Amino acid sequence: MGLRDMLRGLGMRPDETDAPMPGFDVTFDDDGANFVTTASDLELLRRGQGQRTAQEQHLVLEMLAEQGAARPLPNGFEMDAEDVARLSDEEAEIVGLPPRFPGTFVAEVRSNTTSQRFAVTILAHSGASPQPSNRLGPTLRLGSATSYRLSLPALRALRAVEEHSRLDLDERTESRNVRLVAELQGANRLAAEGPEESRDPSFRLSLGHLDSWSTTVPESVGLVVEPGTDGSLKVTPDLGTDVDTATLDRRWRQLDEESDTGVLRVDDELILLEEKQLAGVRNVLSNRTIPKHQVPTFLKAPGSFFDTALVDVELHFGVRVAGVGVVTQSFVEASESGISWFDDGATVKPARVLPDLIQDLASLTAVERDVDEAWTAGRTVVPVAEELVDVSDHDAVQEALVLTRARLRRQHESRPPAGARERTVAVGVVIGDALPLTDLLRARVADVSPPRAVPYADLLRAPYPHQREGIELLSALMAASLDGDADAPDRVQGALLADDMGLGKTYMTLVALRELMAAQDARDERRPTLAVLPVSLIENWEGELRETFAGPVFDDVVVLQSGRDLGRFRIGGAGRETSAIASNVGNDGMLREDAIRLSLRVGDAHGPARLDVPGRLVLATYETLASYQLSLAQVDWGAVVFDEAQNIKNPDALRTRAAKGLKARFKLLATGTPIENSLLDFWCLMDTAQPGLLGSWPTFQEAWVTPMDGADGERKAELGRGLREEVGPFMLRRVKEDHLPDLPTKTVHSGVPAPGTDIAHDPRLALTMPPPQQAAYDAHVQAFQARAQRSQGAALKAIQALRAVSLHPDAQGDSALAKDPSGLELSARMRAMLPVLDDIRSRGEKVIIFVVNKKVQQHLALWLHQRYGLPVRVVNGDTAAVSKGGGETRRRIIQDFEAEPGFNLIIMSPLAVGVGLTIVGANHAIHLERHWNPAKEAQATDRIYRIGQTRPVHVYLPIALHPHHDSFDLNLDRLLRQKTTLKDAVVVPETVDEAELATTMGLLD
Repeated sequence: MGLRDMLRGLGMRPDETDAPMPGFDVTFDDDGANFVTTASDLELLRRGQGQRTAQEQHLVLEMLAEQGAARPLPNGFEMDAEDVARLSDEEAEIVGLPPRFPGTFVAEVRSNTTSQRFAVTILAHSGASPQPSNRLGPTLRLGSATSYRLSLPALRALRAVEEHSRLDLDERTESRNVRLVAELQGANRLAAEGPEESRDPSFRLSLGHLDSWSTTVPESVGLVVEPGTDGSLKVTPDLGTDVDTATLDRRWRQLDEESDTGVLRVDDELILLEEKQLAGVRNVLSNRTIPKHQVPTFLKAPGSFFDTALVDVELHFGVRVAGVGVVTQSFVEASESGISWFDDGATVKPARVLPDLIQDLASLTAVERDVDEAWTAGRTVVPVAEELVDVSDHDAVQEALVLTRARLRRQHESRPPAGARERTVAVGVVIGDALPLTDLLRARVADVSPPRAVPYADLLRAPYPHQREGIELLSALMAASLDGDADAPDRVQGALLADDMGLGKTYMTLVALRELMAAQDARDERRPTLAVLPVSLIENWEGELRETFAGPVFDDVVVLQSGRDLGRFRIGGAGRETSAIASNVGNDGMLREDAIRLSLRVGDAHGPARLDVPGRLVLATYETLASYQLSLAQVDWGAVVFDEAQNIKNPDALRTRAAKGLKARFKLLATGTPIENSLLDFWCLMDTAQPGLLGSWPTFQEAWVTPMDGADGERKAELGRGLREEVGPFMLRRVKEDHLPDLPTKTVHSGVPAPGTDIAHDPRLALTMPPPQQAAYDAHVQAFQARAQRSQGAALKAIQALRAVSLHPDAQGDSALAKDPSGLELSARMRAMLPVLDDIRSRGEKVIIFVVNKKVQQHLALWLHQRYGLPVRVVNGDTAAVSKGGGETRRRIIQDFEAEPGFNLIIMSPLAVGVGLTIVGANHAIHLERHWNPAKEAQATDRIYRIGQTRPVHVYLPIALHPHHDSFDLNLDRLLRQKTTLKDAVVVPETVDEAELATTMGLLD
């Protein structure tokens, strides 16, 4: 059957037909782009009907809407200008946007910033002569017909110039003129050093003599305090990490007393103060000296001396926080945590990120030294700034360092003399070691019980027996945490809820929190509650609250997320809490207390506008926790819940330190995978929940890690059970098979025979690579074998390439994938998948296809859309978890997928949906692209195998075979099966290391 006939058979119109075609007309306005059609044609596209080009356009627009970059309209979509500018060239072409502007821009500067005649004009060069820049939204018009798409730096520069040109002459004050200079310099920095999707190597505006200026716009006002000779204190405004406070002290007289904004000139550096920051500076300057007799009061309550709405002052940390200091990462700890180069944990970055992480020449020299030492010692990872960087590929590292040095030298040559701008460092809470606990604590919790009978009848959903058990244990431990001094190390402080995925951990947690609220009320000790969770689970928690309780349990619920409630509680103009001027750090690595600043409204000083109102539930992400760790560490939380707590398994990560630094009567860590890589994960989780229970890391390592590393299977199981007993009631761990007798069967189907296991062999799932795929595969193997030096870095690159082409021969790089279903025939795995999909369709059931590669996700959705006549949605790491501007979220997309009657399919990344989501409307899962970590793979599978599933579950593992030797898929499958699992708690699957796989395949000795 030809493509034309196939499309007609599916109810789709081929491109050649004369019939009217539903599609999108693209128009532009100053705000962005509009993609509109008729409501009836839009409905046709949603049902999978229409010509292929329109379907492609609709698919990409839907994906952009899921990511929050586009907003649905009744008759199409709309995009903001900046989101249009961020699109890749391929995405822009598909949705019908003009090509990127191929020319350059030149700025003409008139007069100087102190003059009302100051102005900047930007001319576009494309061809022989420059032309005025005629912008409409995200596009540049040259002449009457030619239109181009602008890059983000160019868009921001043109907008800034246009806004300034609209000012009346009397509005062109020095501060407004300087603001324009700052915005244009910011566009230059974005083009050269911004995020990858925003960079534009061809964009560079020269501002003439203004290029020698450095313009800074401080975000907040803090305090610098110095002792006087008479015992008093001298207080000076601190404008943030990029401003030399000592130099500024001689410049305050430059501020205009009448103006609402101000400009400070320090040599060739301009500091622009917005209205609020200027008010904060004036507030501090009005009270610069604290007399000796008032010093104790000031140090105890600086907020009584200054307006806390304008100046950051108050600081109160918990007992485990030793202070705020420079944060570094230990390679030894990181390597022992089993980090994988291909893991999604955002812990190890490739060498290409080095230019983004190194901000000055001194740091570059230190990194070069660390890299040399790592290479000499045979290590492949070094800590840089707040990240760990893979340095196994020597050539890539050297290239990145050369580029970094060249960039820093250029910046150094254009900056003021040394000393005008200070180096900044990353700071965060520094956690002290926990004291070892006595057996008295274990005895105290051996027979704890809830303070009251749990009123289950008030719940909208009756608990299962295992959930009753969990609720009552958690309620008892939470109530016990209210006893004793909050700072006493041997009180009940927390627990680990490590139940298997799908047993209802969120439900049990919420009911236990209700019981804790009741216990607090009985003691008149109501406090706020914090839940830290992946962004994808925010809607899930809100839904669980509605579905569990008939009425409100908390006084209110706040989502501390951009686009939700974060703006209400962020102190206007406050800078980053986790960045500080290096000179404010002492020799001991600790930040001076007067240099610490907060960015959220917490504490009594903010009254009812504070975040930490008693009785409130605050939902925050792990990213928010790390970014606002100093503010959140000031709050006396009644309970803190860490959902999907494996996010804080690495003791060196900022988010983990932030978690340990929170003050709370009780910390509950919920995770179905208490170990993803090694026993370090488990120790770190328990050290957060109940500090000291397992001793220090060296003590734990000697007692448990070393013996288990050298043990055989039986001995390892014995040690795992012993560790489980050591933890006692501070961890609750159950598995589905033991507690859900009515759960249907789960069958794993593989193309590889697996004797001695429960895996069903299905020969259909193992196919030989088609010739194009085999050729691409062989080319990468031959390229590696032809290298004169087969380093570990080269082997890892080869593994990455083989992983990609084993999915699809065009999955890597700039290779274009086919736009019709013939692309399916080029992949052995996809060809093996098609009979399975046909069987599922014949049964009228639903299936999830797990794929990590985003390039393949998009094309696979189009191919399957055309093959089955169904709109195929994609949920990946870019899909919005929280609604932005009316866009759809993961939860909504999944609900729509499940609501469709009969056969349906959806493509998901296991990285995006591996946690928290319930998708029991589907009972089939195809792992088209497998994860290196079997724990992650199990998390993805268990989205469909959990409470609420009523049909037998089937999981499929398609395999691509090579005709002459064992393929990548075969080797990966063998290694994954060798990893061990103990269901009774502590030992779980280990990650396949890429070097291990390279060795197995003969790429490494």
